[in-house]
Amino acid sequence: MNLKLSIVNYQLSILLLLFFALPIKAQVTIGAQKVPHSYSVLELESTKGGFRLPMLNSSERDALNLTADSTEASGLVIFNTDIDCVEFWSDGKWIDLCANVLPSANINPATLANLSSGSGYLSGRIFFDIGVTDGGTACGTAAEREANKADFSTTSAYSYIFTASAMGTVQNVRYVIQDSENVLQVSQSLSGTLVPGILASNTSAPALVLNFKPDLNLPGSPIIGLTRSNAAHVIINIIYNNGSTDVKIVTTLSIQDCSCGCPVKTTAGGWLTFMCYNLGAAAAVQSLTPDQQASYSNFNIADEYGDTYEWGRVADGHQSRSAVAVDGGSAPRDISYDSNSQIPVGDIWYGVPVYFSGGIVDWHGNDNGTKVYRNDNLWDDTYPANNPCPEGWRVPTAIEWQSIADGTTEFTATSAGYTCSSGNTWKWTSSPIPGYLITPLGSSAPTLFLPVTGYRDCNNGTVLSGGAGGYYWSSSVGSNGTPAYALVFNSVNIVKPSANYPRAIGFSVRCVAK
Repeated sequence: MNLKLSIVNYQLSILLLLFFALPIKAQVTIGAQKVPHSYSVLELESTKGGFRLPMLNSSERDALNLTADSTEASGLVIFNTDIDCVEFWSDGKWIDLCANVLPSANINPATLANLSSGSGYLSGRIFFDIGVTDGGTACGTAAEREANKADFSTTSAYSYIFTASAMGTVQNVRYVIQDSENVLQVSQSLSGTLVPGILASNTSAPALVLNFKPDLNLPGSPIIGLTRSNAAHVIINIIYNNGSTDVKIVTTLSIQDCSCGCPVKTTAGGWLTFMCYNLGAAAAVQSLTPDQQASYSNFNIADEYGDTYEWGRVADGHQSRSAVAVDGGSAPRDISYDSNSQIPVGDIWYGVPVYFSGGIVDWHGNDNGTKVYRNDNLWDDTYPANNPCPEGWRVPTAIEWQSIADGTTEFTATSAGYTCSSGNTWKWTSSPIPGYLITPLGSSAPTLFLPVTGYRDCNNGTVLSGGAGGYYWSSSVGSNGTPAYALVFNSVNIVKPSANYPRAIGFSVRCVAK
């Protein structure tokens, strides 16, 4: 063997032995010949690449089963490919780093709450039930809710359309989305401009698309187990300038693991799901159970009774209980209705209730026998834009109201309760909120509450108090084409599932699931 080579090998062996015999240094720099900072265990230096975390989807992440070693696993970091976001384990749960924060790109968030309400409406789905947990009486079983289930793994993008209905200027239409509970994808834009210039009245802005996380139905989702009372919320603020100041339209979306409505039985043996509150009811009422609504202590009429709609009209402002009615007289009036057969923006009847001293008392023409203007299809599928209910809901038909009672037969239901042929027990409650609590056969608690509502008189425009009875429109018209059908109950506990009234009267609307 070459003596020189043997000496070199011997020296290298000695150096390696000394290296491994010494304590290994705890701080390392990779990618550069430099000493790491004193506070760093590991530093990476590169101008050609980055550090890539382990890539796991939600199912692979959950298969780690960190709950068995929750404390020791704290600080574990991955990249979740289902939500395109970094997640870390802390306090017994996965937390992502993509929490959406209210931006201030187009409007100062500090002033958002102080903006006055504008005119117009936002169409799009507002209730989402992930349909995972069997919720029993309060929320319905997963099987019962399957038809209306929101499966974000297959559909995670939903569109929302703002339509201007204001008289006057609507310009610089913007949006601000508040997602404090982090259910939207990290790529979601939370503020921006929909229309930089003027948006003409009764026209729509481009669609605002919300992209939800696709794993909200999967095990580990923070939505699982949420009911109507503690649902996650996304708030959409549409802001526009009315020529002098900014105003807003606010829509709140609810994401939960619970029926988005209140189910009751039908005479056919099935179920019908109603919205749990009247259109226009206060937000504080919307999350309450039927029993809680009936005993709601912070009571005022507008909170629980909601709005009063003239039959077939859109939500143009006329439905507000504080709206000032105008006298439509008794003679027919020529009106050039818009494409949805509604009173056009700018007309003297637009946005206000109309009462009549004669004729057939129908805001849609008030035919006195010489001219026929009425339209029997205003609240059916002929004019989808006229539907006053949120996306996924509509005005119930007369047959649907009848199906949860005794058909067309009137009945008396007192505080002792009356069980209809539908299998629903109607029980009158008088304090603090008068109305009917409805309990389906087999349920341990009421699933629907219909409060007294009062109404707006079609002969003088006066709003009568709720104690006068409950009045709920259907989308159906009478056989002679003049009145429209409604569910009505009065102060002596007589329920009329098939009453008919003039279309200019203002009744409540309780929507039913499509």
